[in-house]
Amino acid sequence: MATTMIAAHFFFLLICFVTIISSYLANVASSMTTPFKPRKMAIKLIHHDSIHSPYYNPSATISERAELAINSSLTRIRYLSKIISNPNDDDARSHLVPAIRGTGFLASISFGTPPVPQLLLIDSASDLLWFQCLPCTTCFKQSPSLFDPTKSSTYSNIRCSSPACSNSTAKCDPKSEYCIYKRTYLDGTFTVGNLASEQATFETSDEGTVKVPIEVFGCSHINRVPADGQESGILGLSYGNGDLPTPVKQLGSKFSYCIGNIDDPQYQYNHLILGDGAIIEGDPTTLQTDKGFYFVDLQGISIGEKKLPIDPRVFQRGASGEGGVMIDSGTTFTFLKEEGYVPLQNEVESLMAGILNRVSHPSFLCYAGNVEIDLTGFPVVTLQFSGNAQLGLDTNSMFFQLSAGVLCMAILPIIPEMNGESMIGVMAQQSYNVGYDIRQGKIFFQRIDCSVLESIV
Repeated sequence: MATTMIAAHFFFLLICFVTIISSYLANVASSMTTPFKPRKMAIKLIHHDSIHSPYYNPSATISERAELAINSSLTRIRYLSKIISNPNDDDARSHLVPAIRGTGFLASISFGTPPVPQLLLIDSASDLLWFQCLPCTTCFKQSPSLFDPTKSSTYSNIRCSSPACSNSTAKCDPKSEYCIYKRTYLDGTFTVGNLASEQATFETSDEGTVKVPIEVFGCSHINRVPADGQESGILGLSYGNGDLPTPVKQLGSKFSYCIGNIDDPQYQYNHLILGDGAIIEGDPTTLQTDKGFYFVDLQGISIGEKKLPIDPRVFQRGASGEGGVMIDSGTTFTFLKEEGYVPLQNEVESLMAGILNRVSHPSFLCYAGNVEIDLTGFPVVTLQFSGNAQLGLDTNSMFFQLSAGVLCMAILPIIPEMNGESMIGVMAQQSYNVGYDIRQGKIFFQRIDCSVLESIV
């Protein structure tokens, strides 16, 4: 009898021990691989000219890099203007892939089970996440391995009967009953494929991973899009203009990015955070979303302590939606409506008089000199928004090196195609964390060195 009781007691202790160990192992596994949507998904951003970018060219001259940034920004501005003027025309969706090359950011994100890394262009003016998939009928070359849906246990095509299909501009394939998307761009190029759902894998700061369900993305099989063998597709950060569950909507309607010195190829702290854990700190101002774009309430500009004579109504949107000020992550330079640009130009010319010699340029205000040497002591130029939010542009954000002996102001007047809209580009956002809280209609500007945020990303 005593032996039986001892055995029963031992068996009970054994069961408790196994339960505790199983619970511990489950908790460890859960911390290493999280199957549900986390609060925060952090992604390293790789600038086009970074040493971490597949596009990095160590032999490129200052003039070549500047020319690429100028041409890319002007191309993107023209395309975005076409979208704004034709918001309900799907064929007017701009060809954003080449339009942000040379100025944009790349991110590596893994998709599928097992995970396969894909290199994506980040685009705040596009509302779709898409990348190339097998079978590729017509595809451009890319550096990562092509994604094979048949080898992923978590991939699923979206059926025609799904709300995701009806809420998008996709069509139904009557043979397969799957939803097929097509994006036709202004220059006649296009991308075609399946709308599908999949799982994305993000690394965490404690060397674990989180697995996030992606409700809708484009698995592209036909691409007549010019590319030169590096990225796989696009991660769109636009909130969208309809009911399509865009990546931002799927992941909590908040995101933030921090941008350091884009002229420093060694800088490695640029990052993007998606979800409720985005860094929403600093001074807020009004954020409006319209036609898939983000508009901010710019009210004035100052240089040092001097506020420029600019009527705040210059930057306001008209009754028909024309004008206003957009903020963009794919345009290098800032474009201002003439009534806002001319007072700024006049003040800069006044400050430069007798110090640097003017150099003729068809688009930019330029001088003979070096940004690092000849602009020491130049006052900070501040973009002032409602709610007392500010973007302070130091010399590296206000000017750029056009060539070894010529510097130019990184702000220029809008071009005729822009329909009165101003645009705040990446250079003006350097040394800031920019947080988007779309549901609250707020955008936050926090001046900071992005490396400080490394421990919490």
